[in-house]
Amino acid sequence: MTTPNWHNRTLFHGDNLAFLRAMNSESVDLIATDPPFNKGRDFHATPDSLAAGAKFQDRWSWEGDVHEEWVDQIKDDYPRLMEAIESARYAHSDGMGAYMCFMAVRLLAMHRVLKPTGSIYLHCDPTASHYLKAVMDAIFGWRNFRNEIVWRRTGSHNSADRFGPIHDNILFYAKPEYRHRVLFSPYLRGYVKEYFKKSDDRGHYQ
Repeated sequence: MTTPNWHNRTLFHGDNLAFLRAMNSESVDLIATDPPFNKGRDFHATPDSLAAGAKFQDRWSWEGDVHEEWVDQIKDDYPRLMEAIESARYAHSDGMGAYMCFMAVRLLAMHRVLKPTGSIYLHCDPTASHYLKAVMDAIFGWRNFRNEIVWRRTGSHNSADRFGPIHDNILFYAKPEYRHRVLFSPYLRGYVKEYFKKSDDRGHYQ
């Protein structure tokens, strides 16, 4: 592990790839990333948000968005990763392959900056979660996959030909020296008394 060459609680504005590549290796404890989802449409920040006025196109093309440098690096150094990208490209579309390539170079940089005890949580949705998992397996190693966390949303509805989309996905991977620690907090006032109404010499129970 190395000493960070960046200050904690620093907010960087811009493409994260440039910032990630400038950071020291193995200097980050945890990454939570919420990238574009490849939804195929345009997004605009709401006027009342901190990003008011910002917008981006969540559409991808192999010709317009994939840099030759990325492809050369992945082909030469990470052939299995290239296979995962190409499988998304052929099974789905060139656009999905382009999106996977865009994500792959950033996830490689994230893997480099994570400490051996570090972990990463990638927020996505069913649009590309299965392709992203293959990419992350190739980068982090399938044995370092810990959980797929399903985040249920509200306000969706069924359409004529399918059930309503009501969840997002969070892919949780960790470096090999990561140790899982669950932090517990005290029960809310009255919780034990309300739900565990019986008791004996062993304590309260339902």
